[in-house]
Amino acid sequence: MSNETTTCSIIKITGLQAENTEDIVVLETSITLYYNQVEIATLLCSPSDIEELALGFFFSEGFIESRDDLYTLRYVQDSNIIWAEGRTLPDPTGHRFLSACCGKSRASFAFANDARLAKPQASQVRLSLEEAYTYADYLQTHLPLFQATGGIHSGGIAYQGEILFTSYDIGRHNVFDKLFGKAFQAGIDLSDHIIFFSGRVSSEILLKVAKMNIPVLIARSAPTDLALTLARDLNITVAGFARNNRLNIYTCPGRLLIPGS
Repeated sequence: MSNETTTCSIIKITGLQAENTEDIVVLETSITLYYNQVEIATLLCSPSDIEELALGFFFSEGFIESRDDLYTLRYVQDSNIIWAEGRTLPDPTGHRFLSACCGKSRASFAFANDARLAKPQASQVRLSLEEAYTYADYLQTHLPLFQATGGIHSGGIAYQGEILFTSYDIGRHNVFDKLFGKAFQAGIDLSDHIIFFSGRVSSEILLKVAKMNIPVLIARSAPTDLALTLARDLNITVAGFARNNRLNIYTCPGRLLIPGS
């Protein structure tokens, strides 16, 4: 984890006792994305899976819609810049700055573009409660960076009980873009897959799931009301507070196999 964290001196307080010690904190970096020589966005993120992050961003924001749309993608690590060349920019947006916290970035996105890319899910995939619990617990038991720092969000994509990809980042939305980028690289159709996530489900997160064409989201934390409104409109199953063999099903419960129902 040496390239993902650093240490800092702290004063640790326990009760009324003070101790001078060190703590491990996660690294944060900024990546500027260019598409066809146009500066598109600056992303604040964890310094991992940068090309996948860029791919997922370009895909989820409609710059590319298939592998053929992207001609080249080059990561210049010294300057923290991604240069991408692809099909003609559909709607040039100029520079946008997206913070690591997704709460206020939505205003800079084109809602018409969201409506074009986020389609209702038709998948009839079913999964057991045991399978859902396994995904939620995996994030706690297989990510040492979170255990060491407590400073990241994490998520994964699964299919028929098999975990295909995982990712983590300081930003919630970045986790989804990294996962989307990994699936894009692998050429995987996600329409019958499951996505699981460590954090809160906001409307922005729900829209990213819809753009990924994934029908089921299992989260360890809570959803917002707007996220659930969108989930109902887009026929996406949302389960929250998934931990310790418990979960709440908020929308479209038919995809989870509930005993006695």
